[in-house]
Amino acid sequence: MTIDRRTILKTALLSSAAAGFANCFPSIAQAQGKEVTVIDWGGNYIENIKAISGKLAGYDVTYDVHAGDATATLTKIKTTWPKSDYDVVAGYDAVFSSMIAEGWVETFTLDEIPNAKDVPSKLFMKDAAGNLKAIPRSIMGLHWGYMKETCPFPITNIRDLLDPRLKGLVLFQPPQSSANMQMISIAYALGGSEKDLESAWAFVKQLAEMGNIGRVSLSDADTFTSLTTGETAVTFQTSSGFQRAETVTPVERLARMPEDSGFKTGIAMEGWIVVQTDKAAVGKAWINDMLSPENNEAFCTAVGSIPANSKAKVSEAQKYLAFTEEEYAKYVFPMDWAYVGQHLDEWTQRWEKEIAPFL
Repeated sequence: MTIDRRTILKTALLSSAAAGFANCFPSIAQAQGKEVTVIDWGGNYIENIKAISGKLAGYDVTYDVHAGDATATLTKIKTTWPKSDYDVVAGYDAVFSSMIAEGWVETFTLDEIPNAKDVPSKLFMKDAAGNLKAIPRSIMGLHWGYMKETCPFPITNIRDLLDPRLKGLVLFQPPQSSANMQMISIAYALGGSEKDLESAWAFVKQLAEMGNIGRVSLSDADTFTSLTTGETAVTFQTSSGFQRAETVTPVERLARMPEDSGFKTGIAMEGWIVVQTDKAAVGKAWINDMLSPENNEAFCTAVGSIPANSKAKVSEAQKYLAFTEEEYAKYVFPMDWAYVGQHLDEWTQRWEKEIAPFL
């Protein structure tokens, strides 16, 4: 083939045009080789993850949402392992504890995720060898509360939930949601703990038998709809859920209650783990960008949680959960996450046998 001057010029022009096109659309050019699949909760969680991630350069992100609580994703990964549909999984302490025990989680270092250097070290989850495994993004409070306009009376004590005036108005989540913290909170109110739930089982069974549980919810969307339409009026859920409900109807949060009320708050770490896939390096880079002070603050303000990055500001709406060390001891019940993770299946089965028949 003869290569003349015209061919050389034509090739040069095409190469120049292609380079110019890539420069005009850097996200397209940079995204090549930076694909990553992320699963998170639905609703305002995934909406805000998409909004913030969409401003990051260089990533081609595929999104999915948990089917209800994040524990459902554990089952999904287990059925496909050693292959995984997800590179980055959002979850919380109990979910991460199980995933770390299964050996699915990539180890990370603070040099790989430098924004994690601004996260308090006590929030990190490690494996038995001390390797860093779960990357915190927020501190979430879970507590009881009620809708002021639809609850028939002010609730001041855990035993108020047994009042006949609340018939059909209590929304309850089964054990596979929120790591059974709703039942554990009742146990602590009645002198028990996550390791002694018998008083809580009896209490919840009584709630169900008398008809006070009007809705069993497995998703944030169902909880939001039930509470804001007046179907139910009282529940135990995340501070994020109460913040969202308050956009529709006034909420009374029972997070800082007198000790004799029985109401205490649970604290969970929400964050991400990187699954052992060939996209692990991209997953770590994406998490690092999402964990910058600005992005962490924007996300937590939007969903209603406390940022894990110490350089991010806590929103006014969530300052009621910014406990001092003294307040933490007064208002928060502890959790043995490893123990909880080991017993969730057992508790779920017991719920189906002892509670579900009355609902």
